[in-house]
Amino acid sequence: MARSTSLEHRVPTDQTLTMDKEELDIPEDFTFLSDTDTSDSLHTLDVLCAILLSSDSFLQQEILSKMSMCQFALPLLLPALDTPKCTLLLWAMRDMVRKWRPHSLSESRGFREESLVLMSMPTISFVRMGSCSFSKSHLLNEVLIPSQQHQDFFIHRDMESGNIPREIAGGLLEISWYFPAGRENLDLFPEPVVVANLRGDIELHWLQFSFLTEVSSAVFILTESISERECTLLSSLQGSATKYYFIFNYQAGKAKQTLEFLKKLASMLKLNKSHVLWKGGTTNKAQFVKVLQSAIAAIMKSSPKRVSIEAMAETARQLGIQVDEDNKECQTPNTYAKEITAQIKDVAKYKREKLRLQGETWRNLAEVDKELCRMRKQGDTPLENYKSQLKKKLMDLCAQQNKHDLTDGLITFITGIEHLHHREKHYFLKWMKFGLDPTARENLSKLWDQYKEKCKNSKDDPKMFAELDKLISASSLGVEHFMRELGQFYEAECSMVKEGKMAESQRQFTHLPSIAADLMLKGFPMEIIDGDISNIPLQWVTDVLSQLDAKLGGRYRMLVLMVLGVQSTGKSTLLNTMFGLQFAVSSG
Repeated sequence: MARSTSLEHRVPTDQTLTMDKEELDIPEDFTFLSDTDTSDSLHTLDVLCAILLSSDSFLQQEILSKMSMCQFALPLLLPALDTPKCTLLLWAMRDMVRKWRPHSLSESRGFREESLVLMSMPTISFVRMGSCSFSKSHLLNEVLIPSQQHQDFFIHRDMESGNIPREIAGGLLEISWYFPAGRENLDLFPEPVVVANLRGDIELHWLQFSFLTEVSSAVFILTESISERECTLLSSLQGSATKYYFIFNYQAGKAKQTLEFLKKLASMLKLNKSHVLWKGGTTNKAQFVKVLQSAIAAIMKSSPKRVSIEAMAETARQLGIQVDEDNKECQTPNTYAKEITAQIKDVAKYKREKLRLQGETWRNLAEVDKELCRMRKQGDTPLENYKSQLKKKLMDLCAQQNKHDLTDGLITFITGIEHLHHREKHYFLKWMKFGLDPTARENLSKLWDQYKEKCKNSKDDPKMFAELDKLISASSLGVEHFMRELGQFYEAECSMVKEGKMAESQRQFTHLPSIAADLMLKGFPMEIIDGDISNIPLQWVTDVLSQLDAKLGGRYRMLVLMVLGVQSTGKSTLLNTMFGLQFAVSSG
C-alpha cells in the first residue's frame, strides 16, 4: 500500500457544486465528485524518484530491498535532476539475493541462490516511441504474471495516481525479474529473465535508450506509427547485435506509411514477420499477452546475450552515465575489503589458516571452561586439585592462542574499522559482506548438494554425515568471524596479564573494545555467544559493554528480548525495523 500517493480532494464549496451541477445538468440529489482534479495528488513515480534522489546510499539500499520484497519493479536508472546525467543504482541493489528453482533441479527439489547484481541473465526491454493509447506498463504486468494471480510490478495509468502527468520521472528506467518456480507446466519461462521498462518517449531519452540497446538481448518498441523522422532515428541502430521487435497499436490512417518505413528498417535491423506484432482495437487482450509471452520464450530459447547489473554499470560508464558507487567515500573502503576477500577461495581452508584462534584450541578451551563450572569428570580427584588442573590447562590453551600473530587479513580488518570515518566504516563492513557472501554461498551450495545425495542413500555411514555437517559449519564466513577472532586475541591477552605472564605495558589490543563499542553505537550487532563453539568470551563482552556505557555517559541500559517456542518468529526483523539495526535474519 506504500505506493499509494493520492491525497484526499479538497471538499468543494456549495457554490462550485451548484455551478458544476447546473453546467452538467446533474440532478440535485446526486453526489458529485470530479475525477479530473488531480492538483492535490502526485504521480507515484515522481514521489519515488524524489525520495531516492534525496536519500543517502544506505537508505536507497533499504528502500530498494523493501520494494524487492514486495515484488515491485526497481529503478535502475534514476533521471537527471540535480546531476548532469542520469544515475545507475548499482550499490542500492548490491544487498539483494534471490532464491529460485530452475527446471534442471525440479526433480531433486533443489534451489539456486545468487546475488541479483552478480547474476548474468537475459534482459528484455520495453520502450515507447511517440504516443501510444494503451499502457505499456499494464501490458508488462499481464505478461509477467500467471493468469490466476495479480501483481502490479510496474505502476500504470489505471492505478491510483497513475494517470497524473509525471513531473520528474520521465526517463526513469525500471527493472523487474521473472524467476521460475521449477514447475514446467506453470512457469512462463524456464530460466530467470530481467524485464526493463523505460518511462517516456525514446526520442526524449535517447541516452537511456542507447544504454538499453547495449545491454538488452531484445528491445520491444511500442508505437502507433513510424514517421520519416523516427525512421531516420531508428536507422542509427544498424549493426546492433540486439534483436528489435515492434508492437504496433493499429491506426488505419497511418498503416500504409508505417509499412513503407518498416520495410526500410527490416534490412537494417534484421527484422522478419515474427518481429512485428499488431494490436488492433478489437484484438483480444488475453490472446495478445500469450503472443507476447511466446515471443519472449522464443528469445530465451535462442541463446540470448546474458549481462549482470554489475556488467551493465561498465556500459553505463562508457556512455557517460553516473554509477552511484563511483565515489571515493565508497571505493576507498572497497580497496580494504578486497585486500581481505581476494585471498579467500576455500572458506574452510581460510578459516583454518588465517582465523587460527577459532580452531581446535578454542574448542578445547571452551570445554575446559564448561568443566570448571560443571565438574562432571572430577571422579576421585580432590576438588581443589581438579580445579587447579583445569585452570592450568586453561592457561596453557590461552598461552597457545597468545603466541599467534595477527594475520595480514586481520591487520587490514582492524585498520578498516579503526581508521576509516563513520560512513566509510559502514561501507567497509558492507563491502566485506558482499565479498564474503558469494564465496561462502558457493561453497555451501556444493556441500548441501552432497548432503542431499547422501540422504537419498540411507545406507551411508553416519560418520560421513557428521563430517559433512562439520564442513557445512566450517564453510560459512561473515564479518562476525573476524570480530570473534579479535575477541579471542583480546581474551587471551587479558588472561596472560591476569596471571602475571605479561606486563600491562606489553598489551597490544586494549583499543579493540572501544572499536567494537563504536560499531554497536552505529547499529551493528555484537555477538555475545557464538554459534560454532557456544562459548562466551566473558572479558571481551564485559569490556565492550563497559566502553559502551562510558561512551553513553553512564546512560546505558540493556533490554533483553527472548522468544520461547518455534524458530523464525521474526525477532530480528522486528528489531531491525524498530531501531534500524543490522541483525541477520533467517529469511535473508
